[in-house]
Amino acid sequence: MLGMRTALSTFAVLLVITATAPAAVAASIADGAGAAGAGGAGSIAYVDGGGVWLSSLDGAQKVRLAAPVVNGDGETENWLAVAAADSGRIVAVRNVPGRISNYSWFKIWEPDGTSTVEGPLNAPSGWSTYVYPLGFDITADGQHLVYGYSNSSSCCPITFARGTYVRPATNSALGPIDISGKEHPSLFGSRVIAHEGTTVVVQSAASTYGTEFVPWLDVSIPGLELRRTDIAANGQLAAIELVQWNGGSQSIGKIAVISIAGPDQPPTGAVDCYLPASGIAGEVSLSQDATRVAWKDGDGLKVAGAPAGSADPCALSAPPIVISPTATQGAIGTASISAFLPAVPLASGTAVSVDPGSTVVGSARTVTASVTSTVGIPSGTVTFTVGTSSGTVALVGGKATWMLPALRVGSHSVSAVYSGDSAFAASASPAVSVVITKATSKTSGKAKVSGKTKKVAKKVTLRLSMTSVKGVSLAGKVSITVNGATKKAVTASVTAAGKATVVLKNVKRGKFTAKVRYAGNGSVIGSAASVRFKV
Repeated sequence: MLGMRTALSTFAVLLVITATAPAAVAASIADGAGAAGAGGAGSIAYVDGGGVWLSSLDGAQKVRLAAPVVNGDGETENWLAVAAADSGRIVAVRNVPGRISNYSWFKIWEPDGTSTVEGPLNAPSGWSTYVYPLGFDITADGQHLVYGYSNSSSCCPITFARGTYVRPATNSALGPIDISGKEHPSLFGSRVIAHEGTTVVVQSAASTYGTEFVPWLDVSIPGLELRRTDIAANGQLAAIELVQWNGGSQSIGKIAVISIAGPDQPPTGAVDCYLPASGIAGEVSLSQDATRVAWKDGDGLKVAGAPAGSADPCALSAPPIVISPTATQGAIGTASISAFLPAVPLASGTAVSVDPGSTVVGSARTVTASVTSTVGIPSGTVTFTVGTSSGTVALVGGKATWMLPALRVGSHSVSAVYSGDSAFAASASPAVSVVITKATSKTSGKAKVSGKTKKVAKKVTLRLSMTSVKGVSLAGKVSITVNGATKKAVTASVTAAGKATVVLKNVKRGKFTAKVRYAGNGSVIGSAASVRFKV
């Protein structure tokens, strides 16, 4: 494994020292493992596009927890790193890219999806340049944060410092505790795992703030530099990041995976391999139960089944799944993604009623939609549709009422669609019918005789009037039959307003009856009347 197996012989020498540690130290180690727990993985948090995301381990469900933040100066602060506690807490850090690190800000999400804690990811004063987090993690109980740093002063002389900061996961502005010389930290329970040079070191005290460390593994591999080590919460698997840089550019990134019996015993040797990677690999994360491993390489952020056996490269127990080709900083945790997904709206049902269901043309009629659910009263809007006409009305108490437009005689289909809201799903009603019937009419008239002589009236004018429901056109035809000394039969046009005028000429003297019959039209039933006059 590119010298890794050769290095294992050195691990045992260092672990003899650890194995002879005092009983109090051994007890603190057990406490750390207990705090970490052996719960299984539930999700992976990561950074993508400057935002914080959470995904199920199969990549099927994803939700963005936070977008980049525009600060008061109009600058965009991207999320840069993320960590997941064994307790289900998630923490992420943001800053303006390229800005000095002591302007960094962190935010914590609880296992139930809420977020109430955020504060400065700060550093002690005294340096001109701050670079962190170089390694970022949160204790198993979610109470403390650790983050590696590399700081420098201005001249003269220029001084440098590297190590780990530890602070509470609260909004306190107090400066962190400095654990100097311990680089690229991670956590096992509440114990810091870091490195000094080529040696992986383990915090010996139960407190995350302790400064006493014991050496655990010597990772002296020619051409490769040691970086971060991640240990599964159950203490059965460790993953070690190894890098090579040339001229300011990283040329190699490898992840070694070894089986262990906690960070105080020699590796067991059951697993001893490099992860199969595309290009440069890094940013490894092991699940709490040591069954999954996540890393970033040339294909993106991947999650796979943990290695089984010592074949090199590692024989993975399940093939890699690419969560996102552009994601970084993957951190497997126990948070359930369902707590962070938008609430699934409750089902709703929409029903439509028309009152009255059958009516004459021109009469006002309304349609009412009732939207119901098994719990609560839906809000939002309902859109009604009849033919080519539609209207949208807000729900009040789960009901919406719409005045139907003018409809032609016949049967019309009316339907309603509920928009849904944050708590209730959209729904649509079955169509209902409204029947429009013809309106009745009434015909009346008056006769005016003019130009009388001894034998005839030169002109008799019949002024006819047809009435019906207001707003309905009465346009059509009317026929008049005159009975008496003079018999005549004529037809005339009726205006939309229901008016018609008929002029009879040279009507003999006598008594007459004009029988008037209005034929009606597509909206109005015909009617008849008699107009009597004397010449």
